[in-house]
Amino acid sequence: MTAPLLLTWNPGPDDDRVYDGARWSAEVVAPCAAGEVVASTWGVGRHRHGIGPDQPAVLHRQGVHGRGIVARGVITSGVLTGERDRTPGRVTNYVELQWHEAVPVDLRLDLDDLQPLTPDFAWRHVYSSGRRLPPAVADVVVAEWQAHLREPVVADALRALVDGPRPG
Repeated sequence: MTAPLLLTWNPGPDDDRVYDGARWSAEVVAPCAAGEVVASTWGVGRHRHGIGPDQPAVLHRQGVHGRGIVARGVITSGVLTGERDRTPGRVTNYVELQWHEAVPVDLRLDLDDLQPLTPDFAWRHVYSSGRRLPPAVADVVVAEWQAHLREPVVADALRALVDGPRPG
C-alpha cells in the first residue's frame, strides 16, 4: 500500500472555514455514503514533490472544534499552483482529488483514539497539509478508518443520510 498523503483542514474559530458541518455533510458525506465520488481540490501547503495521481489521501480535521480523520480519497493530479475558489487573490499549492469515503465531522475518527495507537507520530504538531504519513502510521490509520466506518453509530448515520432516518 502506498502511504496516504495527510491533508489538513482547520475550520477556524467559527468552525466554518472551507465547510461548516452541515455543508460538509450535504456536499461530501452524503454523496460518498450514496456511493458517489466527490471531486474536489485541497491545499498541500509547501509540499510540491512526491505527490501525484493515484496516491491515497486522508483528511485530518484540526482545531478546537474536534480533531480527527473525516475522509479518505485519491489524488487525481500532480501539485498545481494558482488561485482556487476557496483562496481568491492568493496563489497556493493544491491537488485535485476525489473523496470516496467521508463521515460527518462529529463522527470523525477521533485523534484521541488514534494517538495512543501511533505514539511516535506528532498529530498535534502537524502544521501543514500535504505530508505523507510514515508507513507504520499509515497502516494503523487505514485499518482504524475501515473499522470506524463499520461501527454501528457511523454506519447508521451514513445510511440515514442516504435512506433518511429509520422510524422509531
